[in-house]
Amino acid sequence: MSRVFAPLEASHPLVGTECPACKVAFIPGDRVTLVALGPGDDIEEQAKASAGRAYIAVAAPIHAACGGMQ
Repeated sequence: MSRVFAPLEASHPLVGTECPACKVAFIPGDRVTLVALGPGDDIEEQAKASAGRAYIAVAAPIHAACGGMQ
């Protein structure tokens, strides 16, 4: 289950970067969530994923609203 993080502060490194879902820049006060993308290039995590086991995923931050979460 995804979680919604506290509103971004002006000093947060995401501020000014683009949300991959809507292409709108993150601004202070935005709430974000993470979307799991898969095991990335880690061979051990890829093997776990292929075997149907739990693995550590690479994730991307998106606006909470883009992820259907308020």
